[in-house]
Amino acid sequence: MKRILISLAVLGLAAFGCGKRSSDQPAIARVNQAVLVQQDFNDILPEGMTNVTPAQKEEFVRRWVNTELFYQEAQKKGLDKEPKIAKQIRDLQKEILANQFIQKEIVEKLKVSDTEAKEYFESHQEEYQAEIKLSQILTATEDQAQMVKASLDNGEDFAKLAREKSLDPTTKDKGGDLGIYLRRGSGQIPIDFEEKVFSLKKGGISEPIKLSDGYHIMKVTDRRPSSQSVKFEDIREDLVYGLTMLRQKTRFDNISDSLRLASKVESHPELIK
Repeated sequence: MKRILISLAVLGLAAFGCGKRSSDQPAIARVNQAVLVQQDFNDILPEGMTNVTPAQKEEFVRRWVNTELFYQEAQKKGLDKEPKIAKQIRDLQKEILANQFIQKEIVEKLKVSDTEAKEYFESHQEEYQAEIKLSQILTATEDQAQMVKASLDNGEDFAKLAREKSLDPTTKDKGGDLGIYLRRGSGQIPIDFEEKVFSLKKGGISEPIKLSDGYHIMKVTDRRPSSQSVKFEDIREDLVYGLTMLRQKTRFDNISDSLRLASKVESHPELIK
């Protein structure tokens, strides 16, 4: 994200240099034919940012002028025509457009309200008032996870398989035991992960769950009432955020799947050297 923001800022500054004065607004700064006006400044302000100090304005204009000077000099030398740089510009344009699509079609349209979050909390009361202890087996691929799950379904011991198969260095020697009790709403794990493991009874084993580090198979080794009552107000902010992220992720996946079906897509990551 940081890279995108930096890129946007750089591109935005560079874009000013490409055009000529497009309105009747007074020039805040000028470098040859490039003109900076108030609207240019407004366009790059982060959403919700209204208070800009005189020092920040001065710094912004100084950076705009410097960027214009270097940008125009780079154009004179034809750097934008060099194949590698031209490709970087095209890639950056794709990245900006893709992110704007996500922002407009997913982020801005799908937000969970306090009312919805409270309804969710009340419908999962039993889970929020419990603590569970978990063990896990981590694999690199879905096929490996399915093989482990099939072995567990055939009666093999979870702890034994964790020692033999798990890739997690901190838990495999302990038979997969995470060593702590978890509560729903603690913010320690993603909400969709919470849903899957807290819906299990003591002794229950999950299907493989994909996370960023691989595929997790979870077992609830103990379940007990929470030592303290959890109220909606205690977790409201995290729950609204978590449910919003889940809703947006679901929409992202649905759009991605739909676009893949409508397009000719090939993918061969194994060819990368």
